[in-house]
Amino acid sequence: MSRAVTEDLRATTVLAGFTVGITADRRGEDQAVMFRRLGAEVVLGPTLRTLSVPESDDLRRRTEEIIASPPDYLIANTGLGIRTWFAHAAELGLDEQLRAALGHGRIAARGPKASGAVSMAGMSVWWRSPSEQLADVTDRLISEGMAGRRVVFQLHGDRRRDVTTKLREAGADVLELPVYRWATPEGGPLEGALRLIEMCCDGDVDAITFTAGPQVRNMIEIADSAGKAGRLLAALNGKVLVGCIGPVCAEVAHEEGIHDLLVPDNWRLGSLVKAVAAALTGASDVPDPVPPGPSP
Repeated sequence: MSRAVTEDLRATTVLAGFTVGITADRRGEDQAVMFRRLGAEVVLGPTLRTLSVPESDDLRRRTEEIIASPPDYLIANTGLGIRTWFAHAAELGLDEQLRAALGHGRIAARGPKASGAVSMAGMSVWWRSPSEQLADVTDRLISEGMAGRRVVFQLHGDRRRDVTTKLREAGADVLELPVYRWATPEGGPLEGALRLIEMCCDGDVDAITFTAGPQVRNMIEIADSAGKAGRLLAALNGKVLVGCIGPVCAEVAHEEGIHDLLVPDNWRLGSLVKAVAAALTGASDVPDPVPPGPSP
């Protein structure tokens, strides 16, 4: 048997016998494919919905306001947000005007996805946070002097206002830009979350993954509404391995009462899958998970 065939066989059996729960909606299936290719059973239980372009009239109004009064700074928070915003602007015939308005100022990106989306929109990033955390973006802008500066802050789905508060305290005029929001699943998707919660409580799941803080919050809320929050937290602090994609997500998990967390060194989906596989098996040479895509 060739080495390539042996590696492929090992990659499909390393997680045989393990069950992994996935709480993501966006890219949840991508994650499932990677775990399945390592041999795991997967339970999809989205605890979050991503709703794009909420209140589109309001988004149009804010876009027109930005065009009329260009900002000194734009905080590009997420790749999804920047892409969605420009797609919406293009539908309105405002994308060129928006690009020109933002070109008058500086664009600070939270991470590579946001930076990439800015580049795809035909603009340049002035500064990108090496830690991929909004706190660093905030500190960098404040160090530039915010008194009298106009800042557009593209919000994350949960609309937390820490950044806005700090920038305003530093003297900035901040315009928040909600492009999408997160919500608890409704109807059928909620049934998947409840099933995953029950399996965690019953010890039928070996690991669970979170790729956004609101996934954690919503899962606890859903469990609480079903009278199972205590059992769920006991399971997540006990036999169920909890993997968070990065420190921001992990911070929310800590706030919700989950203490023993796995965070990969590289805050990417493939790294999370590999870290969970290594932790479950105790192996130091887990094959890199194969992301979904067309067969060669």
